[in-house]
Amino acid sequence: MTPLLDGHVRIAAIIADGAVIDATVACHRPRGVGAALTRRPAAEIPAIAGRLFALCSVSQSAAARAASAAAGAAVETDDPAETHAALAAERLVEHLRATVLGLGGAVPLTPQEAAAVRTVLAKPHRPAREALERLGLGPDAAPLHMQAGAKSQSWAGRLMAFAAALDAETPDAVDALTADDDAAVAAALLETGEAFAAAPHLPGRRPEAGPLARATASRRMGAGGAARLAARFAEIAEIARNGALAAGRSWIRAERMSPGVGFAAVESPRGRLHHVAEIDRQGRIMRYLILAPTEWNFAPEGPFAQALRRLRTAEDAPAAPAIETLAALFDPCVACRVSVSPAPSAETAQELAHA
Repeated sequence: MTPLLDGHVRIAAIIADGAVIDATVACHRPRGVGAALTRRPAAEIPAIAGRLFALCSVSQSAAARAASAAAGAAVETDDPAETHAALAAERLVEHLRATVLGLGGAVPLTPQEAAAVRTVLAKPHRPAREALERLGLGPDAAPLHMQAGAKSQSWAGRLMAFAAALDAETPDAVDALTADDDAAVAAALLETGEAFAAAPHLPGRRPEAGPLARATASRRMGAGGAARLAARFAEIAEIARNGALAAGRSWIRAERMSPGVGFAAVESPRGRLHHVAEIDRQGRIMRYLILAPTEWNFAPEGPFAQALRRLRTAEDAPAAPAIETLAALFDPCVACRVSVSPAPSAETAQELAHA
């Protein structure tokens, strides 16, 4: 959900014998996005949101339109079929682009596969079946990638094998962020504003957003790096099979919270995106709040932080690339800045303790 004012995720890890023994994760999101929308006519917000965000602009615009309409603003109505087609195309593009940028260095594309990627990205509304099949991501690929131990020499198959090698420990079950959480999230946004948007939390929970959360909610997946990537691939295959029909009504939800206040939730490529809009009697924005899925996944005690603290690497291998790969499997919408430090020696630790 990167806006033109970029943010970043800062990841700091302490390594001993190839294991992460301590880590901190902080998501530094751009401030003032909501404030920049205040006093504007609510009817303008969908178009502004679509221009403001470089990633997932269709989802942002759809959420803005739905939230503003729920608040009671007179916004231009959209064609549901066109919106669903645009959302499906966006999901395909973002999943494929994130995989190439985040994991293509570790598992390179062949020249033929790179050409297939370009073909798909050129016409995402009508993805070329042959090109997707060349990548191992065609309409019939999902069952293969969801089978434990399944092997394929396609790019998708090679990526799955690579991701499976990162699963050194059995992770906890995924705590999926779903529509059942919308009321609590919207209420918290309205009550605490930007503080909650910057560091969201639900009591006793570690919510995860994105493809794996969606798959887990329908009981189709386990957990871990390979499952996280398989869920992404399964969504690509679903869009290859069904096109715009893959995006159903469940992808967008909006409700009026009170007079002049509405919220919307959109299942964006990276997960559940929330908008809250408050308007005055003239239909102008009094308050606008946006909570992107990256804030959930990269919360200080969120699912990425949990996975990071279980990461194991070869003792003679640099840890930073492995951490960057793990982050790519969670698909943040902003850049990650990784720093790695060795654990202090026993002597140093003792000196620090007595300092």
